[in-house]
Amino acid sequence: MKTLYTILIAAISLTMLSCNKETSTTQTNVMNNLLTNKNWYLDYSIIEATNSTTPVVVKSYVGQSTYFITYLKNGETKDSDGITGTYTVELINGQSQIHKQLKTSNGNPFEVIYNIISVGESNMVLSKLVSGPATKLYFTTK
Repeated sequence: MKTLYTILIAAISLTMLSCNKETSTTQTNVMNNLLTNKNWYLDYSIIEATNSTTPVVVKSYVGQSTYFITYLKNGETKDSDGITGTYTVELINGQSQIHKQLKTSNGNPFEVIYNIISVGESNMVLSKLVSGPATKLYFTTK
């Protein structure tokens, strides 16, 4: 009876691990499909800072009509500033992220990681933390 119980626990554990892997793969595939082959235009950004005990929200419309980024199906990305590179969508500690390996128009490499807050057919919200308060970027496909 004890052996049967051990086998049953092992089978359930293996099944749960397999389901979790499939769920994360499915989640990243769905996000990739929603991201790709569209021009994402920056509508505005919000910086949420803390000033003493009162949160301060700074909403900026800089670049709203001109800045866009495109994620291609082959894993390449480009934006209206001439920055190109590659990207992957990953699930890290339950958080969906876009990892980008980029080069400036002068050829200087750099990396950017965005947390995906939400993504749909025509709206996307990303969060970026470099240093200081996080910046949320709001995009649409217009």
